[in-house]
Amino acid sequence: MSISLGSAQVSAVQHDFAIIGAGPAGSACANALLLEGASSVALIDRARFPRDKICGDGIGPGIIAILDALELRHILVGHRRVTQMVMTSPFGGRMTLNDNEISGQSPLGYVIRRTEFDHALVAAAVQRGCADMTGWSLEAADYVNGKWRLDLEATDNSETRSITADVLIGADGATSRVRRLLGQPFNHEKHVSVSMRILARTEPEFPARQELNVEQELPIPGYAWNFATGAGTVNVGFVCDTPTYKAHGRHLREILETYKGLLPHNFAYDDTTRHSQILPLASQMPPLAYPDVSAALIGDAASMINPLTGEGIFYGMEAGLQLGRRLARAPKSHEGRAQALVAYERTFRRQFTAHFRGNYYLRKLIEKPALFDRMLRAGARDTDLCCDCIEYMMGNESGVGKKPLYQLALRTLFA
Repeated sequence: MSISLGSAQVSAVQHDFAIIGAGPAGSACANALLLEGASSVALIDRARFPRDKICGDGIGPGIIAILDALELRHILVGHRRVTQMVMTSPFGGRMTLNDNEISGQSPLGYVIRRTEFDHALVAAAVQRGCADMTGWSLEAADYVNGKWRLDLEATDNSETRSITADVLIGADGATSRVRRLLGQPFNHEKHVSVSMRILARTEPEFPARQELNVEQELPIPGYAWNFATGAGTVNVGFVCDTPTYKAHGRHLREILETYKGLLPHNFAYDDTTRHSQILPLASQMPPLAYPDVSAALIGDAASMINPLTGEGIFYGMEAGLQLGRRLARAPKSHEGRAQALVAYERTFRRQFTAHFRGNYYLRKLIEKPALFDRMLRAGARDTDLCCDCIEYMMGNESGVGKKPLYQLALRTLFA
């Protein structure tokens, strides 16, 4: 079997695994492979790190557990744990969770800029022996005679080089070239969200709080956020699905300006940090494993983004951890790795399919703000229900929230 994006005939260095994309999913996979004993891993990304990434800059307990599994918990040293999460509805409903009110395991995480977080993950992989090919873009690829041949180009000086790899892992984001190479179309617009964020300075420093707002002045279903990132900065943004965005006929920049006008704080916004992005939602995931050609997709490249919250770091890192472990432990043969790829997809889907489906239904709930308002008011009266709702929405545990959606619905009705 042969798959091709076109190739150049030059000498190539051989690797066991080539990962395209060095974000959290790709870097987690690289670290998992190396930690499990893999000795030849190439981590490829067109960007050089550190680099900025559009995100809310919050990470939940599920990511903390993954960092523990990768022996990288030290990355969080010096960063603040979130002490409060707030959600509001257009009808005045407000659900506030304070860390000192939580009796069990907290669904609250940390705030850490992606510039720093992603760089730390890449640096850890390189320190463990990963071939650092950040600053190189994938230009062409062939799968011939059981190996991938990848032609790369340096993004700063157009230098070219080629490598070969036994296994290709696509972690190259929402517009994944590897996904296209594997014959998978991008999500239909019904399963895509759009977002925009901007950073602001605050003085005095803003509390370690994450706030999510559904507002009548903004497109619904959709929500806005303001997250304190530490070091005197706040991350402010908005996200909604593409059909809603198109139906409202408003530019993302104007929507963000409207939200900024609703905030009670006088933030000093940095216009150079205002950026938008698309989010392929997990309500339409492509196949994850391609055993015939020794390839797999993880992270945004595989549409592993929560249909309700737009969060994708946890799912991408969990996929990278699972895939890296299975591949590193598999026999070094095409058959052995093919079995590992199939097992990765089967396990990931078993863990997350119902969770993604449930959050897709919860997104429908926001279309009816009165129901969302009721959920928030119920959570405000019951801290345990509040924790369970946040847990379900964020998928903080490895494998998701422990309470079934129907139980949360019943508790909301009778709270």
